Formats: sequence, structure tokens, C-alpha cells
Amino acid sequence: MKKIILIYMMISLWGYGYDYPYKDPYLATVLATPPKYMAAFKDTSFKEIRLDLKRGSAPPNLWYLDGFRFGLMAQDHEAPLTFLLAGTGSKYNSHKMLTMSRILYQNGFSVIMLPTSFDYNFIISASETHAPGFLERDSNEIYHIMELALDKVKDKIQYQETYVTGYSLGGTVALVLGKIDSQKKHFGFKRIIAVNPTVNLYESAKILDDMLDDNIKTEEDLDQLLQKIIVGIMEYSQKNGKMTIDEAAIYSLFKHLNMNEEELKILIGIAFRFVSIDVNYITDVMTKTGVYTDPSKKITKFQSMSEYYSAVNYSNFQNYIERIGFKTYKKLDKTLTMEKMIENSSLKSVENYLKDAKNIAVVTNEDELILTPDNLEYLKETMAGRIKIYPSGGHCGNMFYKENVTSMIRYLKRGELK
Repeated sequence: MKKIILIYMMISLWGYGYDYPYKDPYLATVLATPPKYMAAFKDTSFKEIRLDLKRGSAPPNLWYLDGFRFGLMAQDHEAPLTFLLAGTGSKYNSHKMLTMSRILYQNGFSVIMLPTSFDYNFIISASETHAPGFLERDSNEIYHIMELALDKVKDKIQYQETYVTGYSLGGTVALVLGKIDSQKKHFGFKRIIAVNPTVNLYESAKILDDMLDDNIKTEEDLDQLLQKIIVGIMEYSQKNGKMTIDEAAIYSLFKHLNMNEEELKILIGIAFRFVSIDVNYITDVMTKTGVYTDPSKKITKFQSMSEYYSAVNYSNFQNYIERIGFKTYKKLDKTLTMEKMIENSSLKSVENYLKDAKNIAVVTNEDELILTPDNLEYLKETMAGRIKIYPSGGHCGNMFYKENVTSMIRYLKRGELK
């Protein structure tokens, strides 16, 4: 009888103890967390700081990406310092980054805000190869930038301990940075927490590529979906009067549109595809690979982009790796194979560290979209005792949910993952 009661209690806690509002992983990924369910934070300001890393200049038409930028949100007294790493393609001051930084600041941390390797500013002004995608190399470059960034702001902050927090690809890089620091020992990170990390960069990218490629067969199909959204916005606005653009309104709009799973996948896929398109173009220009652009042709400040976007033509992440990324790294290592590159851009490349490190933790969701079932099982086994898995939330949909934030802050401050 006691066993039956215990099982009942466990099932009850699992099914009803976590009240994040969206149980559908695709809807959660698109809509994230409604304001009334979010952790509290204030709109704290930040400083943008530039580093001249001498990696070459931005082409004239991308002049606004010249000079590496990062952000600083500093307490006016001694406080723990957290390096915060953004997700794929995000700038250091994207909406998610600002929200997470403000939450950390609200809880007593100073924050250095950094992009990950697929940020366009990083590709141009921070990467030596200008071709991200090799996890170990990318992470070592970020580690070096962290050293320079901390030195740059040392007169603006007071701290004794350093931490690392990252989400999505930033979470994956955060774990690799732990391995690097265990060897170089420059920071001595007290704790590292990875939120919704990918296990294998290429497997996750393929999942996101396929969300669009498997559900949109022609550009006309995409046009029809976008037209549906535009018409839906107009109808919703007319019906509800002046429309305030906030999370509640967007959720109401999505209910009004009655979008199905396939359409939600397309929205997630197209968001990632926009990143892939820009990465294909920017890396081709910077590496002079000549896949989409003519390296001998002079680029002007007000260059028309139409011919280039026509050439890129919705190219995905796999196209980037095969056409530009692999070729770039092959020049540095003649023995490199595609299989080896994929293997080295997985957390399995730092597996021994992950199994042994006591100061790292992972937070993810059972319905995480960018993990295969094998990826999720790998995290459970490798991070046993140092992983928290929520029943719902999709990809980063619940990262600002009150319960998630409370757990994250508790781990950073006390080392308790509850």
C-alpha cells in the first residue's frame, strides 16, 4: 500500500507540480513564457564595450559589424561575476540575453554578456577563421575573448568569484569552457550551468533545418503561411481595436490563427533559416570561398544584396558546413574528415570532463526540440546527479519561468540543483 501511495505521489508531482502554461513544445518554443509567469526583474541598463581583436575589417557593406562588442551589467559593489553566453546567431544584447542578464543582476550578479560563435559580429571581428562550427576552436576563441573582456572592464567591477551561464548553443559552449578552464585555470569558475544545451551541433542544426525543409516544398507555400499570419494580424487588430504587441496579445493572435504543429515547425525553422542564410553569406565573403560571391569583385558600402540572396537561396546550415565550414577547416588540418569534424563538435569530445566535474549542471526539458532521444539519454547518463529535466517547455520556452529561474539561481549561489 505504501508503494502505491508513493507511486501516486510521484505521478502527481510529475504531472501537476510543474505549471508552465504551454504543454506543446512547438508552441512553448514560439511563445516562451507569458509575463505573469516570468521571474521578476527590472529594466536595468548596460554598457556596450568594444574590443579591437585585429581579426580583419568588416567588408564595406557590413561596416556596422566592425569591432567586437560585448555588454556589461555591473553592480556598484562587490558581487559574483557571471559570463552569460547567447544562443545561436544571437547578439549579446538580444531580447533573451537582456532578460537573462537582468534576472541575474536582480539576483545580485554582475554580468558580462557575450555572443556565441554564430553571431555575425563574432564571425567578422572575433573569429580567426571567420567560419564558426568547430566547437573546440570556437570555445577556445571565446575563452580568450573572456580573458580580454574581463581585463577591459576590471576597473568597472568588483568581484571575487566567477561563474558561467549559457543557453542553447551558449550552454554547450559553457560546458566546453569548463573543460578549457580546468586546464588553463585562468578563471577558476565556481559553477557553470547550461540551459537547454545541444549535445551535437550538427544533429541539432539538422533538426532545425528539417523543420522548414520537411514542411515547406516551395516558396509559394511559405508565402501562403506568411500571408495567413499577416491577414490574421489585421483581422485580430480590427476585432480588438488598437493592438498592444506583448506576449498576451501574441498568444491570443496564435489562438485566433489556430496554427497547427506543421505551421509552428515552419515558424521555428524559418527563424533558424534566417540565421543560416546570413551565416552562409557572411562567411563566404570573409573567407573568400567564392560559393555565393565573387572574391575578386569589389564590395561597396551600399551594395545591392539582391544578387547575393538569390545565390544563397534559402541555403541551410548543412549547406554552410559542406560548402564553406568544412573546406575552411580542411585547410588547417589536411587529415580532417566530415565525420571527425562532426564528432569534435559534440559534447562527447569533452565526455570525461563532463562525467567528473562537480561544478557543472545542465537544465533541459523532456520535450526539448533540438535533442534527439539519444542526445537526451546521453545527457541523463553523463550528467547523472547534475541535471534537472522539466516535463515541458520545448526549446528555451520556459527559461524565464519563475520555477526555472529560482532553480538556476539556487544552483549558482548554493550549488543545489532542485
